Amino acid sequence: LVITPVIIVNTFTPNGDGINDTWDIPSLAAYPGCTLNIFNRYGILVYNSIGYAKAWDGNYDGKPLPVGTYYYVIDLKNGKKPMSGPVTILR
Repeated sequence: LVITPVIIVNTFTPNGDGINDTWDIPSLAAYPGCTLNIFNRYGILVYNSIGYAKAWDGNYDGKPLPVGTYYYVIDLKNGKKPMSGPVTILR
């Protein structure tokens, strides 16, 4: 059993310049059944996925979310406690 460490960056810049335009967490590919939920400061779910085949682009319902800090919860579905913390969108 190989455990892949999950490295999570806390900021990305979805401004269309081709650099850090998505919230990229490549190590989640090792956990295809994982769940990822992202909430705004009011607790409203703005993004969710099962697996992480496509990195989050900072959009909600097809529209760019405002600059700010959001809260993520990642459950690897491996029996360990879910990971959570802030992720900030800058433009």
